[in-house]
Amino acid sequence: MSARLTAIGRRVVAVLATAAVLATGCSSNSAKGTDSVLTIGTTYYISSLNPFVGIETQDSTAYSMLYPQLVQYGPGLKLEGDWAKDWTESPDGHTITFTLKEGKWSDGQPLTADDAVWTIDTIRKYSQGATASMAKVLAGVASADAPDPHTLVIHYEQPMGPAMANLEQMYVLPKHIWQTHATGDGGSGLTDFKPEQQLPVVAGGPFTVTKYEDKGTTVFTPNPNFYGPKPHASAVALTYYTNPTALIADLKAGRLGFVDNIPFKDAAQLKSVPGITVASQPGNEVTNLGFNSSDARKLNRELLNPTLREAFEYALPREQIVGTVFGGEAKPWANILSGWSGDWVNPDVKPLPNDVDKANQILDSLGYKRGPDGVRVVPATTGDKAQPEHPMRYSVIVPNDTDYDGHLQFTLLKSAFEKVGVDLTEKSGGDGTQAYALITGPDGKYEDTDMFTWYWHPYIDPDFNLGVVTTSELGNNSDTGWSNPAYDALYEQQRTTVDPAARRALVWQAEAEIAGARPYIQIVETNLVTASSNGWSGFEPELFTLGKAYYTSPKRD
Repeated sequence: MSARLTAIGRRVVAVLATAAVLATGCSSNSAKGTDSVLTIGTTYYISSLNPFVGIETQDSTAYSMLYPQLVQYGPGLKLEGDWAKDWTESPDGHTITFTLKEGKWSDGQPLTADDAVWTIDTIRKYSQGATASMAKVLAGVASADAPDPHTLVIHYEQPMGPAMANLEQMYVLPKHIWQTHATGDGGSGLTDFKPEQQLPVVAGGPFTVTKYEDKGTTVFTPNPNFYGPKPHASAVALTYYTNPTALIADLKAGRLGFVDNIPFKDAAQLKSVPGITVASQPGNEVTNLGFNSSDARKLNRELLNPTLREAFEYALPREQIVGTVFGGEAKPWANILSGWSGDWVNPDVKPLPNDVDKANQILDSLGYKRGPDGVRVVPATTGDKAQPEHPMRYSVIVPNDTDYDGHLQFTLLKSAFEKVGVDLTEKSGGDGTQAYALITGPDGKYEDTDMFTWYWHPYIDPDFNLGVVTTSELGNNSDTGWSNPAYDALYEQQRTTVDPAARRALVWQAEAEIAGARPYIQIVETNLVTASSNGWSGFEPELFTLGKAYYTSPKRD
């Protein structure tokens, strides 16, 4: 039996076994048993149920389902209340007062404003340690208090343009569970805590987790104490696939009700399969070719030169990548934001054309002559961090957890860069956590990496992704290690500007500066391609990672 068939067989067993367990465990409000269990296939895995630890795209979906948010995105990608019933802002912009819905945690303990105050205080207290990855969402917050169990008041040091959008990214945690872990140096106990090892997770959102496998099947079971709309499904079983062939086989066999990211090259043929509905719409995934842009890098320091990276962009075969890797379900892209950000997207930031002659002209002008083997040579340098003469041979880290064929894309890049005298070697990046460690290595020092391919799902408000390349994000969300004090100042200016038009002008300037400096060369913006079957409908695909309706709205006809 082939390895491919073995993988498919194992996945079938896993899905069917999960369905059997759910059939015996569904509550009385689920008379259909497994008929009302929504089975989802994905190539994104959940790395952790701890919001201070997870970095994977699927993690954000899990957190939205488990934990209350003050606000969330709803249909049409508009901010709306989640736990917050309503809110008011003071005239001076320094205070936001939230009225909260009544609710309980899944273990029956009261869900109150005190949980939110504790979460805010804890994130701020350990912002240089365990909670660093979430500290940005509370930028400008001076304090928070709870006048009563259903009122939360957040005080800001100064008005913040993205305040409400940032709060969408804050997950309120159960104080009575988490406070015992706020210990150790820098709050290290918070990152050591593994909720997935203490099931069912104590949750305040529409679901709790009763089974967890990071590279298998995770089961979300409805939380009867949820303050919002109840899910239609009796449970959601999310199964991670490393093999897209197995994913498609299970979809065709009727073992999956939904696939959140159809392999791009399979979309066209699936549209003709009876019983399967394929939906394609503009998405928010932006893929990139990233550079180690840190001055700490030891070798191949010529890659720090933005002009060299401009030449590399001219060498980039975006249109070929769109057709070959993404089956036409993407378009060339150059902005660090996605089209979902609407008017925040600077229309003047556009991808350069694929122009091999122009790329060669730039590299020639920089003094990189071709050697006997056709590979260009970088002359020796002097002074601090001097380098000997060396060929333009670079490694490219390619993570294996992407929703597209990263190896295939690399082969196209390698062939394209050969035309300009640059030799690329592929280096396996492993999953997301492993890839981040390699890219920023060793030990977060940004010393070793040359280049990498990866992606972002940018938030709708520009603040988060514009902040990814700031100095304060080194060792946190920054994968490029880029640092520019002038850009940092511009970033801070946009986030403290409240007038939308004035802030947009600053945001556009920041986007243009990133595009010009090229710590990333953005490659494409992909479509969001999903599939449903077995009579399931009511999906809101664009709310992936953004809103609780992503799991609560689907229903079976």
